[in-house]
Amino acid sequence: MAVYALVSAGGSPGVTTTALALALTWPGRVLLAECDPACGDILAGLFAGHLRAPRGLLGVAFEAGRGPSAAAAELAGQLAPLDDTGGRMFLAGLSDPRQAAGLAPAWPAIARALAGYGADVIADCGRLDGGDGQPASVLAEAAVVVMVLRPTLRQVAGARPRVDMLGQLLGGTDRIRLALVGDQPHASREIAAALGVPVAATLPVDAKTAAVLSDGEGRRRGLSDRPLMRAAKAAGPSIARAPGLAMAGLAPAGIRSAP
Repeated sequence: MAVYALVSAGGSPGVTTTALALALTWPGRVLLAECDPACGDILAGLFAGHLRAPRGLLGVAFEAGRGPSAAAAELAGQLAPLDDTGGRMFLAGLSDPRQAAGLAPAWPAIARALAGYGADVIADCGRLDGGDGQPASVLAEAAVVVMVLRPTLRQVAGARPRVDMLGQLLGGTDRIRLALVGDQPHASREIAAALGVPVAATLPVDAKTAAVLSDGEGRRRGLSDRPLMRAAKAAGPSIARAPGLAMAGLAPAGIRSAP
């Protein structure tokens, strides 16, 4: 079992939508954990406010004051079902960004609890900005950290310093991978070469499916047959085996820094 953390390079690349698509198609039991200090979106988005979830992340954080074992014991009681399969669970995030600063001391215990959970964990860690409220412990615990971005100059420019930040935190870039949302205007090989880390997945721009996942608009019936979900189903195994991917063969940088 492993933790897979997703982060944003800035802008609106669709980190939460990507995390949801991966969790709903993951090959095996999985927990989707909202670890974004800027607040979680899933209860008000996908579930449109209709899911009565426990306190989630905040509930685990309260128990973290008693130590890592208490946080781990509390985790199971703070979960809600992500779908009706019984194998996909959900840990709701913060509901108020003002809670993030108080959560900072609890992140190490939360990270250990997630790492000790009896299934793979997909942690939506939101935008990486280097602030004190960031879930750095969750990122450090992750087997793979996936940076979600669109293949544009602006997003690549925002990703560069954040790849450096992650490299410092993780002791190198071996565990960093990219997930691209869309395949234009730059190819995945160009993006990988520009940032010095491989692309593990490319997901289509699928506005109709994204609206269901991000805002609960439309029906979930037939969701698995839609382009985004089919791509996410293929991306899951690729991300899970990402530590074994090789950097060899990357083309020379084809993208320059935005002015």
